[in-house]
Amino acid sequence: MRVSTNMMYQRGVRSLQNANERLDTANQQLTTGNKFSSAGEDPVGMSQAQSLSTKIALYNQYNNNGGLLNSSLSLEETSLNSVNTSLSRAYTLMQQANSGALSSTDRASVATSLSEIQKQLLDLMNSKNADGEYIFGGNQSQTTPFTLGSNGKYIFQGDTGQRQIQVAPSVTIPSNDSGLALFQSVATRRTAQATSTSVSPVTVAVSDQSSYESFYKNTYDYGNSANNVFKIKTTAGTPDQYNIVNASGSVLSSGTYQAGTAISFNGLSLTMNSAAPNSASFQLDAPKNDNILNTLSKAIATLNNAASSGSTITDLAAEVETHLSNAMNIVNTKLGEIGGRMNTLDDVMSSNTSLSTIATEAKANVSEVDMYAAISNVSQEQNALTVAQQAYTKISKASLFDYL
Repeated sequence: MRVSTNMMYQRGVRSLQNANERLDTANQQLTTGNKFSSAGEDPVGMSQAQSLSTKIALYNQYNNNGGLLNSSLSLEETSLNSVNTSLSRAYTLMQQANSGALSSTDRASVATSLSEIQKQLLDLMNSKNADGEYIFGGNQSQTTPFTLGSNGKYIFQGDTGQRQIQVAPSVTIPSNDSGLALFQSVATRRTAQATSTSVSPVTVAVSDQSSYESFYKNTYDYGNSANNVFKIKTTAGTPDQYNIVNASGSVLSSGTYQAGTAISFNGLSLTMNSAAPNSASFQLDAPKNDNILNTLSKAIATLNNAASSGSTITDLAAEVETHLSNAMNIVNTKLGEIGGRMNTLDDVMSSNTSLSTIATEAKANVSEVDMYAAISNVSQEQNALTVAQQAYTKISKASLFDYL
């Protein structure tokens, strides 16, 4: 084979270039810590690295969302705890107001305290987050949820929406709750009354509110009001007897009857003055819901009225205490839900962190070099370049005259 001088130069230069490129690649890997910098160097590896980078970025964003959600839920939890404290204080004050030992001046003092609590509650019900959004307004985050209407009643101006925050590929958690169910549509005291069609007059009163509330909850028929009417039938005998029957005629309660003596029935006190045999009927009143602020307004007005009788105050206390108790039950239930959301969030964020770590390790295995191997590779390529340079120097000096 004929070897020309030009061929020897070209091969020598090519060898130097290749050695220099390998050294540059080794230096770049050592500097950046990456096995490749373009898809052309490793198409499969680059595709895997980009896919894993996308997953890592998503998990980081989910955890950022989780941080915002945790702040929002913590704020709502704090606000509701404060609401509970205010409701409990109002409940205690109403118990004090129901004491027969209080003068009208004392009751006016209780009314003043209730007025301050009402202001605190209104402020808490219109709580805002760090971004100035109302947390109890549903999706109407820029509209004041609770305001005093022209008729003197507090009204709700938000909606029932919940803002959902995604904290994992298939997990979204509500970041707020509507004040409609929390504060506006709170069940008031359930009552009953004699019907206008009663044959004999009957006095109906709630003697045990808790028992009656339970009976009402399990019995009231929202679809057919006729089923909410009950009859008291008495028969003469030794002794006289009574039966309380429902709309279908089923006997719900029975016992000895004595005119003028109250009959106890699921928290109700039913009194008939007519001798047996006679009959009367009573009905469960339609349920009503209202804003707790409106009930406090009624309490304040009644307590400030020096002419309010003891029986009026007693009836008011039963009404207010029941409404406040129902409100506290709702708030406590919601606090439990918020706690559940926060526990779920903690679990999801922990899972996100673990999955992100796994994805980061997988990406490192695909795209990152071993630093010890990279250092060794740089040293090796540096030596190879040095040898190539020395060989090129000797070859470049060679000519036929050296062999003559």
